[in-house]
Amino acid sequence: MTFLEIMVQQLKDEYGDAISDICIVVPTRRAVVFLRETLAKTYQKTLWAPRMVSIQDIIRELSGWQFPDILPLVYELYQVYSQVMKKHHPAWSEPFEVFYSWGEMLVKDFDELDKYEVDAEKLFTNIRDLKEIDAFFHLPEENMASIRQFWFTVRGQEGGVTEIQEKFLMIWQVLYEVYSRYRQTLFAKGLAYDGMAYREISSRLAKGELSFPWSKIVFVGFNALSTAEEKIFKGLLDAEKAIVYWDVDLAYFPKEETLTKTKYHKFLAGDAPGKFIRDYHGKWLDKESRIIVSDMQSTPKDIFVSGVPLQVGQARYLGNLLNEANIPKEKMSRNAIVLADENLLFPVLYSIPAHISPLNITMGFPLKQTNIFHLLMMVGRMLRNMRETPEGYQFAYQEVLDILNNPFIKAKEPHLSNHIRDEISKKNLVYVPLHILSSFDLPALLKHIFSPPKDASGQIAFYETIFGLLLEDTQANKDALDTEYVFHLYTQFNLLKEVMLAYGASYTFAGFSGLFREVLQKAKIPFEGEPLVGVQLMGFLETRVLDFENIYILAANEGNLPDTTTGNSFIPFSLRKGFGLPTFEEKDTIYAYHFYRLIQRAKTVHLIYNSVVNESGGAKELSRYIRQIRHFFRNNENLRIQEQVISTPVPYYETPPISISAGADTSGRLKERFRFDKNKPTARPYFSATGLTSYLGCSLRFYFRYVAEIREPEEIEQTMEANTLGKVVHTTMELLYGSYKNQVITPETIKILEDRLEECMEEAFVMQGLGSGKKLQGKNYLLRNVIRKICERVLAQDRISEPFEVISLEEDKAFFQTLEVDGEEYKFNGMFDRVDYLPEKNIVRIVDYKTGKVEMKAVTDLDETFDSDKYKEIFQGYLYAWMYNRIYPEAQVQVGYYTAKHMSDGIQMLNGGKVVSEPERIAFEQKLKSLVKDILTRDFIQTEDVQKCSYCPYKGICNRGI
Repeated sequence: MTFLEIMVQQLKDEYGDAISDICIVVPTRRAVVFLRETLAKTYQKTLWAPRMVSIQDIIRELSGWQFPDILPLVYELYQVYSQVMKKHHPAWSEPFEVFYSWGEMLVKDFDELDKYEVDAEKLFTNIRDLKEIDAFFHLPEENMASIRQFWFTVRGQEGGVTEIQEKFLMIWQVLYEVYSRYRQTLFAKGLAYDGMAYREISSRLAKGELSFPWSKIVFVGFNALSTAEEKIFKGLLDAEKAIVYWDVDLAYFPKEETLTKTKYHKFLAGDAPGKFIRDYHGKWLDKESRIIVSDMQSTPKDIFVSGVPLQVGQARYLGNLLNEANIPKEKMSRNAIVLADENLLFPVLYSIPAHISPLNITMGFPLKQTNIFHLLMMVGRMLRNMRETPEGYQFAYQEVLDILNNPFIKAKEPHLSNHIRDEISKKNLVYVPLHILSSFDLPALLKHIFSPPKDASGQIAFYETIFGLLLEDTQANKDALDTEYVFHLYTQFNLLKEVMLAYGASYTFAGFSGLFREVLQKAKIPFEGEPLVGVQLMGFLETRVLDFENIYILAANEGNLPDTTTGNSFIPFSLRKGFGLPTFEEKDTIYAYHFYRLIQRAKTVHLIYNSVVNESGGAKELSRYIRQIRHFFRNNENLRIQEQVISTPVPYYETPPISISAGADTSGRLKERFRFDKNKPTARPYFSATGLTSYLGCSLRFYFRYVAEIREPEEIEQTMEANTLGKVVHTTMELLYGSYKNQVITPETIKILEDRLEECMEEAFVMQGLGSGKKLQGKNYLLRNVIRKICERVLAQDRISEPFEVISLEEDKAFFQTLEVDGEEYKFNGMFDRVDYLPEKNIVRIVDYKTGKVEMKAVTDLDETFDSDKYKEIFQGYLYAWMYNRIYPEAQVQVGYYTAKHMSDGIQMLNGGKVVSEPERIAFEQKLKSLVKDILTRDFIQTEDVQKCSYCPYKGICNRGI
């Protein structure tokens, strides 16, 4: 029999049909439903039922007050807190949106103070001298030690405090006044939080001012009581108006004759599951305090402990267990799936077999997991981060794309996000102007989203319209689920709206967005169904008072079971301890009781835990309760414990190497693309220094880029990438020297160029699609300064250089060449950054600007430059010299590089500044022919240097370097 069945049978035997004269109080509303069913099954006839109610509901009912949601409570507290702070600190100022998060915490603290009937005046007393503690407080020495520890921590041994401690004390010294005035304000309006009602009912009962219409109040299935609850129980027991039923097991609770002793039972002394009940029952043994005792160790029970990797693995394993169990329809309600981690809800729902029907879910579906919630949060983030310019609003590009790619929007407008993204990428818009978005044919919802209110006060109307448009869309699409999501979110929004309008609260874009998020993320949709039918799916704390034959507990890991998270509180641990407020120690004891109470009458228990231990905050080790069961029940024949670790075999899969065969088709495509055509003499593509060194580094990468033409998707650069920075430098230098082509550059010329640097930089930023360089922010602003420094140093080095004449600047196809390979001509091209003529030496100097890493290694043999891409700068230098000398055979050519990291060293010259000789050019040309022949005839294969793959854009195709 279950605990409720035993208890109801006892009441039937005692009261018979007169049971209608009593009131039965249980811990939760869910327990009320099962209590009604148990009563009906026990009596098997029509009768007037007793009053059955949860303790929260009866306390609220007896108080006669109204209990608003947390948001109005926090705003009432904010008003009181503001008045008190301004009274003591006239300069104090804090907007509601800043106060809300810790104001909610303070309401919960006040709620606990009242439930545990703490003397708030003493708690919030501002002790200036540690000697005052012993004189002021009259508490047991254990409690006094905790209070001394707190004030020693806050004030220090010598009484000196830090700035943070002083701020804490500034707030602490007004909290009693805030607490008192807050309660008075709520009382005057007929409002309350639960703790006020508990304290009030306890007080009225003690004064004899409380009367009940029932002959007895029966408290059923409680464990740890707050101080107010304990006084209510005791007062009614003393007045012979109450009966208390406790549910315990001999495994953690001593036999009845030892109850008055203080000795703990040997089992589980650490967690002490029966500690609270033992204390209460021992004190009230001579009153109507009754225990219903089971003995899990004397009845057969199978406990299966299974380690399964990850959440999805646990859910699928549960599905297999339910399939194998073959549960008859009439017994499904005797089975419970208990989730110690609520995040398992959806993996479990997707894994439960179809024949497990009906399924009763008592956990609400969190709306923060819906696409519509995420869409609303994205809109809020966009409003917080948008910029207002003289031309209108501008939105961060990523936030615009996030909204457009939200699945709810994407389903309606599948191609719109791609079109807008292309436009943003083409113009490299880090911030997207409103007029760009308006140029597209946007649906009504998006039109409104991208037309934000002119000021923060318009946000309520702005979001109201969004909800209206969302409802129109979901109803037009006949999407019942999305309509339900919108409706429930809108209900929560209306709560926020009513509070803000009723109190005339002012707010900023960021402030309202924060409140909007806080309110909506807690919204849940309750699953509807018949709670007494089918397999029960519930959270751990929803199992209180209930018993099941077969239990499946998932996420049985430490941190989940027990839940080791501690709620935020303004009252430090030492003070909580000193004043008898609950701490994590009490929480652990409460969890231990609920766990062992849950399994004590079950026939089969499955404890399923995540076997993947993640040190970075994921799953923890298996629950302490599993270790306890292992140890204490290991020699018990009735409790059969079986353990296993489930692992899914992962087949070893080695990525096969990728190669492109140099067959006739591939060779034909290559020749068609790179061969010289008299009708299209300089058509792209052609062999370039970048392409050829790419081939030397990885021939497969060359194929993807230049033959298959697989291009990288264009990304919007929020922060300038290295190649963009280089382009701005090249463009700036081209603009500077462009007006002085074919003129000798002297120090006087350089002075003029230095004066024009800012102007040319600004033009370069615009030409590269970055907008005005003067409006750049953050890291881009710093990079702009880097660009200016690079250009300044180039000019500084040119100033001290010997006089030179600029011949060419960034001219495309100016040095275009062809080369015969096996009887056919192939195209070569290179765009030289700058070509100078040194009249005093009769030398042509090819200069290249390098903003990235450059390694000018000494080369003793040209073969080295063709072995790999390690010598790409040297390869480029020889290629450029060869191309130039093809046009001007008599020219004496040097090649040099301005490198950003070594700008103060001047131009770094190829081969130490030696002129590229004719034998070197001839040798280079022969090697070049061999390289082109290899490209045309060899297979394209992956590089052996996997490190290169880490920055290759095609690593996803090759599955390397990821």
